[in-house]
Amino acid sequence: MKLLFTDLEQSETAYPLIDDGWFPVEELNLVDGPEGLTKAALTGSGEAMVKGQVRCTILSSCDRCCTEVKLDLAADFVYICMIGRKEYEQGRQESECRQEDYNKLYLNEPVIDLGELYREQLYLSIPSQVLCDDLCRGLCQVCGKDMNQTACECEQIDQESPFAVLRQLKDR
Repeated sequence: MKLLFTDLEQSETAYPLIDDGWFPVEELNLVDGPEGLTKAALTGSGEAMVKGQVRCTILSSCDRCCTEVKLDLAADFVYICMIGRKEYEQGRQESECRQEDYNKLYLNEPVIDLGELYREQLYLSIPSQVLCDDLCRGLCQVCGKDMNQTACECEQIDQESPFAVLRQLKDR
């Protein structure tokens, strides 16, 4: 869904999430959703304030034991959308990103692509490591059995660590 600056008003208007093909269903293994809501309004200086939230549930696999895990993804966002970038228009090649610039979104044209914002926020909300449980023991390095299900009788590999010398000092 795309919002034109000309369609926005001074007061906040709510826009429900419409899946018009923006959501990567196959890529994220969607189970439930997406659902969300966006509120947008024009500010005084030709900028648009966009506040929204998006939620969905996807299937992923545990990074340790490879079992299937349901992940609830949720993201809230606030952007100040403006056309162009004044620093570059004035001939500056580099500019420092200040804290107040973190939520600014510079657009080439007066159109806000909500699908792009939703997609970006969902990808950013995926954890870098997916675990089925914080205490997941993973797979055996020798036979590949799931250590969460059964104990393994394989001989554990004793890897020589550079800190093995410290263990000898501790045993004294």
